[in-house]
Amino acid sequence: MNLLEVRDLHVELATARGPARAVRGLDFTLERGETLGIVGESGCGKSLTALALLGLLPEGARTSGSITYAGRDLLRLPEAELCRLRGNRIAMIFQEPMTSLNPLQRIGEQVAEPMLLHQKLGRAEAFERVVALLDRVGLSEPRRRAEAYPHQLSGGQRQRVMIAMALACNPDILVADEPTTALDVTIQGQILDLIDDLVDERGMALILISHDLGVIAESVRRVLVMYAGQAVEHGPVLDVFAAMAHPYAQGLFGAMPRLGRPPGWSMAGELPTIPGIVPDLHELGRGCAFAPRCALAQDRCRDSTPPDIAIGPAHVAKCWRTDISRQGRVP
Repeated sequence: MNLLEVRDLHVELATARGPARAVRGLDFTLERGETLGIVGESGCGKSLTALALLGLLPEGARTSGSITYAGRDLLRLPEAELCRLRGNRIAMIFQEPMTSLNPLQRIGEQVAEPMLLHQKLGRAEAFERVVALLDRVGLSEPRRRAEAYPHQLSGGQRQRVMIAMALACNPDILVADEPTTALDVTIQGQILDLIDDLVDERGMALILISHDLGVIAESVRRVLVMYAGQAVEHGPVLDVFAAMAHPYAQGLFGAMPRLGRPPGWSMAGELPTIPGIVPDLHELGRGCAFAPRCALAQDRCRDSTPPDIAIGPAHVAKCWRTDISRQGRVP
């Protein structure tokens, strides 16, 4: 039985211009101890998917479909039930620690809060656990850090505090939303290695959200590529990277700076880009949302939504022209 099962998830946001279809028909599963990466451009629905899992969507958002955790549909649970799960069985590392941490509370108080709320620990016991957690996530002088305020810590230290908060109740599922945003490359590597070690150590399932395919390739076993609220390609990360079939996934991969470019490519030259702009979520048509930007688009791409086409045993892409797109795949 899957630990988490998302079926036909739709999220519609209320805006001044009318409803925006931010997530459309999303399906995926997660087993205990499994790692899944969700990748795509800004605005493709990655973070909203994560917020839907925790019941933290913006006011006025409408959802349909199902998110089943341990046999219960999270979309239909009362708020009191969600509060008992949120930060306890399903925890999240938010994107920007400086805005997620309370500047008026000491670090120790914030990390201890989930333990006090969900595990009913006394303050003295909770504080000792906080010190142990801060030490485990690699903060030097953890007892002193627990007494500090967020502004007294560096960006990397604050991100480690966010990880400690998420781990406070030893959750079943850890959702990491762009956990290395605004960190330099050395600290990014340390944070990703720490998350990887902790997932293995505690047997948690991980959902890692990123726009960086390199991070995804190194950190997860399965990947889901999102575009305009839909999963356009998904499968085992090694299979997807070896045989990208959707033109959008190929475009993301082609735009990555990397060594070993083909002969004739100059460091002074421009990186390949995906033409056009991300579609307006208020005006999505009935066909493939990527069709206006796709060099392979045909009339049927614009007129009807493509089905999931099998590329391998567990690898699928939502594209009418996977046979042609794979022939011209980015090297």
